[in-house]
Amino acid sequence: MSSPAAADNAELERALERAVTRFDDGWATGVQMRYHLGIGDAATRGKRLRSRLCLAVAGEEGGTPAAALDPACAVELLHEYALVHDDIEDGDGTRRGRDAFWARFGLAHGINAGDALCALAYLALLDGTAERAPERTAAMTRALLEAQLATCAGQAREIALRARGAVGADECRGLIAQKNGALYGAAAALGALSAGAGAARAAAYARFGVAFGVALELRDAASLDAFDTLAAELDLAPAGALRSFVAGALRPGA
Repeated sequence: MSSPAAADNAELERALERAVTRFDDGWATGVQMRYHLGIGDAATRGKRLRSRLCLAVAGEEGGTPAAALDPACAVELLHEYALVHDDIEDGDGTRRGRDAFWARFGLAHGINAGDALCALAYLALLDGTAERAPERTAAMTRALLEAQLATCAGQAREIALRARGAVGADECRGLIAQKNGALYGAAAALGALSAGAGAARAAAYARFGVAFGVALELRDAASLDAFDTLAAELDLAPAGALRSFVAGALRPGA
């Protein structure tokens, strides 16, 4: 018998595939997106950590997987868009043990499909099936846009710092908080908003998500301590699904 988390993950994969069907028009983009997302091939897809964080936060706040599925899908698609463009900008030819999108399909297709994934992210949220007040959807959309802007700013800093050479510890931490942490922050905030949390509670989860993203990247004492402090402020259930999720993700070797 599958666990509730496994069932939620399976539903997320189905939602991602539904999003891509917008490009099932006989042209190449739909097939290329499936390749990048690892649809139908679990061995080549990512860990879906951002979308799983969104679902876990929603559950922690008493929400349902159905209400959190649209924002979880949106966060994942926005992350995948960023990866396609990031590989192009960094000149990385491999992703998840195989050719990166641009290396397999070319730069032009990479730019185009990345843009399309970005659009699909917002449409997944706006055209979703969950019922919610328009102002709540607007708050979710704003959180995604702010995270996207922060991610782009982090990438700009990385490009500039790479050209400069030496990078200080504080600069590195700030870059990671933007480029890697921002989407985790949005994921946590969207999970809270989907469960009916207020703006202050969602903002606290956003800070928690950013700290989680930094801790995942650095795994040093300072990052883990900062994350633990924010987790304590949220008063998370000790044996809850969210605690279990973050503990598993931060486990050495995970």
